[in-house]
Amino acid sequence: MNPFKNMKKKQVTMPLYKLLMLIFVIVLLTSVVTFASYKFGLYFGNDQQKNLNKIEAAYKEIDNDYYKDVNKDKLTEGAIKGMVQSLKDPYSEYISSKDTTTYNEEISGDFVGIGAEMEAHKGYVRITSPMKQSPAEKAGVKPLDVITHVDHQSIKNQSFNKIVSKVRGKKGTTVTLTIKREGKEPFDIKIKRDKIHVTSVDYTKKNDTGIIAISKFQNETTKELKSALKQAQKDKVKHVVLDLRNNPGGLLDEVVTSVNLFVDKGKPVIYLETKGDKPQAVDTENNKLSGINDMKYSVLVNKGSASAAEIFAGALQDYKIADVLGTTTFGKGIGQVHKEFNDNSLLKYTNMRWLTPNKSYIHKKGIKPDKTISAPKYEGIEILDPEKTYQINDQSKEVSSIKIGLKALGYNIKNENDVFDEDLKQAVMSFQSDYHINSNGTFSGKTTEKFIELLRKKILKEDKQLDQAIKYIHQ
Repeated sequence: MNPFKNMKKKQVTMPLYKLLMLIFVIVLLTSVVTFASYKFGLYFGNDQQKNLNKIEAAYKEIDNDYYKDVNKDKLTEGAIKGMVQSLKDPYSEYISSKDTTTYNEEISGDFVGIGAEMEAHKGYVRITSPMKQSPAEKAGVKPLDVITHVDHQSIKNQSFNKIVSKVRGKKGTTVTLTIKREGKEPFDIKIKRDKIHVTSVDYTKKNDTGIIAISKFQNETTKELKSALKQAQKDKVKHVVLDLRNNPGGLLDEVVTSVNLFVDKGKPVIYLETKGDKPQAVDTENNKLSGINDMKYSVLVNKGSASAAEIFAGALQDYKIADVLGTTTFGKGIGQVHKEFNDNSLLKYTNMRWLTPNKSYIHKKGIKPDKTISAPKYEGIEILDPEKTYQINDQSKEVSSIKIGLKALGYNIKNENDVFDEDLKQAVMSFQSDYHINSNGTFSGKTTEKFIELLRKKILKEDKQLDQAIKYIHQ
């Protein structure tokens, strides 16, 4: 029985002015509570609000009471940089608005310039190679050309980055480079700047093996990789080596779509794990490339293979699509996001860790190869400064590097320890004599420069680690 069944409904009435007063009081109380929550930390949380108040107080104190005028923008940027540095995370950083252009160019692979790779050389810069079909190549720039002036202004002893910024500029504008070429008098070349896309994928063929080198995962890497794989199919190669050595990583979406060329739709490429959440799969969205199973694959890696390169190698290894060859990778199993501010500056910080399809966490451990194939010692020697002098009785890692390098160049080196002994002095004198350098037995200046030049040529000409990988896959 329902005791309320026969109860009559009563209508509650209220004078209009009382209703308006009640509404006003409710709004007022709501505003007071909201303000109090914000002011006293209930809105943000006590600890967070206290810290924000402290930062604000410090900013005001310096801005109002410092003995000199302060730049408010630099004060703000300094505070943000300080917070980021306190994380002690090498992958988190604040990027100012003036540096975002360079940063975005590195990610995208697109920039405006002349399209030539350069290196510092005796106070100037030297062209290592003009890019194919670039404005530099079309204008007649050649490898080993030395640039001495930009727009008729000397660049001697200027920083490398400053020189590069002078050579680059707005699309459609012209830059005049003064070139010093061996056997010729200095001459000027005018080059019209244009948008340059640095390709991240390179395809070559050795006998029945295709080699696809991926330098990083940037915009259009998947498109370039797809094109390279199709060319390998046309060439009817039986085996493809995917060379990821010294690939530092790059964009997550590009590596996911690149893996998707080998892995069918709906398969996890990685799992992302953010604070307080369970790992979430990042799945492939498309069908794999037609005919992809007609070839066999190996991935070649080294200590310089990191981040997105490890995602790629880990996925192909877990799905047993490819053997991983080389040496253990870098071990970067965390990922970053970007927060862009109104002034175009960026805050990049780590907000996730990732796991391979088999849910392996490789951070600080790296991906272990299925077959270890090491590079020659001379490829990993210490960088030598031509301005430093190494001589008899010196002891350092650099001395050991000199021994390893000279041995690779065919000189008689009895041991590879770190002592500059009499045997090394004799080898250095022999090296100097062969290349018409003052034969004094000390290692510096022109001796160092020639040594670096010859080793660089040897590394470019002879890729012994790749040769061993190809030999292994044909066993």
